[in-house]
Amino acid sequence: MSAMKSETEISKNYAQALFEVAQKESNFEEYSKQLTSVIETIKTSHDLEVVLSNSSISSVKKIDIINSIFTQKISNNLLNFLKILIEKGRLGELEAIHQGFLRMVNMRLNKKVVEIVSPIELSFENKSNILFKLEKKLKSEISPIWTVKEDIIAGLVFKFDDYVVDTSLVAKLKNLGKVINR
Repeated sequence: MSAMKSETEISKNYAQALFEVAQKESNFEEYSKQLTSVIETIKTSHDLEVVLSNSSISSVKKIDIINSIFTQKISNNLLNFLKILIEKGRLGELEAIHQGFLRMVNMRLNKKVVEIVSPIELSFENKSNILFKLEKKLKSEISPIWTVKEDIIAGLVFKFDDYVVDTSLVAKLKNLGKVINR
């Protein structure tokens, strides 16, 4: 679980199953918080991460460890979900499952996570104006991730879903170069 893993068909199926459980309980936020906590706990304990990813350690032992750490800290349904992942040898896909789960929750709640890249730190007023326009344009509630990259010179870059909208001066210069070289 050391690297950020992208979604696979299998992780999407597990994410869908978890989404359906959270939907029945109308508790997306709590499941998301608990799943984030589980991932952070595993990632911050090198020993735990090594034990859980070691294929020579039995599923029964891994489940005992998960029980001892997370019982009373997460819902029984989420604990059982982790046990299923261990039994099926899929615990290594937990981050991808979490990504898929969050994507489904955001779609259900009409939210979009948008990374907004600017060449300088933006003022509160500028950020508010950008968010207002984005929410109007995308017809969604926006959860922004603000990033500063000086090398884009001017303009903004928006990354959401599978899209990148690049209004930076660097992108415009590259496009101009392509047109001139034709």
